[in-house]
Amino acid sequence: MKIDPKKLIKQAVIAQKNAKAKYSKFIVGCALLSENEEIILGCNIESAAYPSTMCAERVAIYAAISRGITKFKAIAIVSPSSGKPCGPCRQIMHEYLGDIPIYISNGKNSKFETHHISNLLPHPFG
Repeated sequence: MKIDPKKLIKQAVIAQKNAKAKYSKFIVGCALLSENEEIILGCNIESAAYPSTMCAERVAIYAAISRGITKFKAIAIVSPSSGKPCGPCRQIMHEYLGDIPIYISNGKNSKFETHHISNLLPHPFG
């Protein structure tokens, strides 16, 4: 089945509504499409102990892995500024997702960018 980036982005917008970003006010949602067409959602969750904060991308990836889902087709990330994943998220994406399409959007219109981890993280660890 063909990947529909706009459908995946809409799911990321739904996830974004659950974000807990009381410190940064920067809400992020993520939708991860598994090989069997299941969509796993994630949102960022902040903590006053800032290193304990978890990004939306890692929440979705870890949720999928904890359910035994290990093969993926695409991921969509939505944030107010169409921000790219942080360094730790890029490393985890490299290790667990492979070079799948990464759709990045602000979630407010139909525009989105398509990236691959090989471009976002040209020299991964490991």
